[in-house]
Amino acid sequence: MNEVSEFFAKVFQTTGFPPRWHCGEWSNFHGWLYIGSDVAIWLAYFIIPVILIMFIQKRRDVPFLPVFWLFGGFIILCGTTHIVDVILFWAPVYRLSAMVRFATALISMFTVFQLIKIVPDALSLKSAGAFDAEKARRLDAERDLEAAHAEIETLRRELGKVGQR
Repeated sequence: MNEVSEFFAKVFQTTGFPPRWHCGEWSNFHGWLYIGSDVAIWLAYFIIPVILIMFIQKRRDVPFLPVFWLFGGFIILCGTTHIVDVILFWAPVYRLSAMVRFATALISMFTVFQLIKIVPDALSLKSAGAFDAEKARRLDAERDLEAAHAEIETLRRELGKVGQR
């Protein structure tokens, strides 16, 4: 139990760990390739939830909305692991890195369990192809109805002419 309380007491401390630049033999190219890649991944992981939020705000009828929020949290935490890896090159906050990874593991597993629960319901939803077929059937029915209305109007006019004679 002492290890756990000591861990949390030092979560932001860097003592006992060297910066990642000093772990192994990093060339400038290798280090900056790693850093640049992690920054790009982090950026994508933060933009994706923003796009999901914009989508949800425009489409209030999204099924399984709580799972969208779980995905957003999962994606943000995954991205956070990458930005923390970048920080480790200069500030060895490995305890914080462990906490971010633990939080990512928790939300990842919770998301998995929620997905397992909703997959049967999600599979029962109509496919995009079914919606397209329904739309085509409705358009055909509307055209048929318009043609029938036009024919009725023509017959009404002709009957009106016959009645005027």
